[in-house]
Amino acid sequence: MADRVIAPLSFTLKKRPAIPRIARALAGFIALASSCAAQTRAAEPAPDQPQMKSTAIEFVPGEKTIFFDDFSDMEADAPPPHWKVRGGKVELRTGGGTQELYAAKDVSLSTKIAIPQNFTFELQFVGNGEMDWKFQSAGDEVLSGIVRGEDDGHTVNISWSGKDGDLGAAEVKGIDTSKPVDFALWAQQGRVRAYVNRKRVLDVNQVQIPVIDEVAFDDARYRPMAVRKVRIAESAPDFSAVIASTGKYVTHGILFDTDSARLKPESAAILKQVAAALAKNPNLKLEIDGYTDSAGNDSHNLDLSKRRAQAVQSVLVSQFGIDAGRLASDGFGAAKPIDSNDTPSGRANNRRVEFLKK
Repeated sequence: MADRVIAPLSFTLKKRPAIPRIARALAGFIALASSCAAQTRAAEPAPDQPQMKSTAIEFVPGEKTIFFDDFSDMEADAPPPHWKVRGGKVELRTGGGTQELYAAKDVSLSTKIAIPQNFTFELQFVGNGEMDWKFQSAGDEVLSGIVRGEDDGHTVNISWSGKDGDLGAAEVKGIDTSKPVDFALWAQQGRVRAYVNRKRVLDVNQVQIPVIDEVAFDDARYRPMAVRKVRIAESAPDFSAVIASTGKYVTHGILFDTDSARLKPESAAILKQVAAALAKNPNLKLEIDGYTDSAGNDSHNLDLSKRRAQAVQSVLVSQFGIDAGRLASDGFGAAKPIDSNDTPSGRANNRRVEFLKK
């Protein structure tokens, strides 16, 4: 038995340190792969983004918000703070994360506001009543129009007039007026266009529009109505001209679903302008920055603003064929406000997307 030698185990102990080295190398490889995958995901569109390039939307919301009301600062059993009410009553209705100004029957509302000759007017409403809107200058009606949901629940009629008489009328069928309906008016260089649910239904020119100092409307004629949102803004400047001259373009026309990075289809008009400028100037590079108002949690707003800016970048790359290397994105939440966060109008101004020339 003396000539039998048991082999030492020392060789196994010497090789064991190779295991953590392999593990560290593998961990590094996984981290690198994860980083690359994250960068790839950042350049890819969210799977549920609407198709922007093929969206036939030409309405461009005004850039500088002059007046905005979503009734978020209206208290129950109190009149709306931004409107003078006469001849009836209105009430605040809330539910499902929305609020609306509801009127059961005829009531008149007005607000004093200075509006330039080139402006956009956006209205969101629910119901089958009639609203008679009046844009006035020194007591004279400059523009006036009827926006009415018919009692069949599936038709919207509009009819507008200017200082020189009738501008035109339109009937739009197939609209469920029990759900929010969007009406928009765009006055630019004497040209007036009207839209119902982003579809152009009226387009006239050579309309005389002096500076407007008051907006009024008779609400809930014939049947009840609810107003969800009113926005009036100075018309948006051309993207290419602004980015070339100042290196910065601020827009409130890129919109998202509530608390989401999913773009709304009406964002298509601005995105098309941006894509056209990039296509025309191959040397142009842009940083896309997202901003929110101050409502809600700071960290959530910061994350949301980043995801929204990234969504804009992704759509420009995937749908418009822009080279991803020409674009960068970032988000700043409620930082760098350009207006007060104490009013609906100020908060609307702070919710924006900015394009910076790199």
